[in-house]
Amino acid sequence: MKIFVTKEYFDKSQRKVQGLQERLAQIRNDKTAAYTEDTNTWHDNFAYEHLTREEKQTEKLVADLLADLDNMLVVPRNKPATTETVGLYCWVCVTQENETTGAETECRLGIVPLGAEDIPQQKYAYNMPLVHPLVGLSVGDETTVSVPSGEIHMTIQTIEPLQPQE
Repeated sequence: MKIFVTKEYFDKSQRKVQGLQERLAQIRNDKTAAYTEDTNTWHDNFAYEHLTREEKQTEKLVADLLADLDNMLVVPRNKPATTETVGLYCWVCVTQENETTGAETECRLGIVPLGAEDIPQQKYAYNMPLVHPLVGLSVGDETTVSVPSGEIHMTIQTIEPLQPQE
């Protein structure tokens, strides 16, 4: 499954992998030193065992991040947003009805790739639980989203492009 990201997020992820790979090399050096410094190399060499566990955890992190990097697709900011269906770089105006309280409100949600989210500005990454069910829907479509306080029934009112300066 493709993961849509900004260029900045992709670069940050690459730097994180590089940092973890450097840490992994250091762990392996320390592990070699711990192995040769203690004559008991099996169950009583606590430093060696700790480093072995840390090595396995770091290897898994590196493998997971490399898999994510392989699936990342950088979405250019200048790509025009569609106004026919909810997608990246668009504003979605929805009517929300909280099924627990019955309260109805209208709000505007920005849909952006990973790395461009800004919660105070109502811009959410496309895969966040609040907005993910909206992706691919059109004006008039309805969906229900689970939130900690219950379920929210949403109806899409309008879809507008998110302008570069926003």
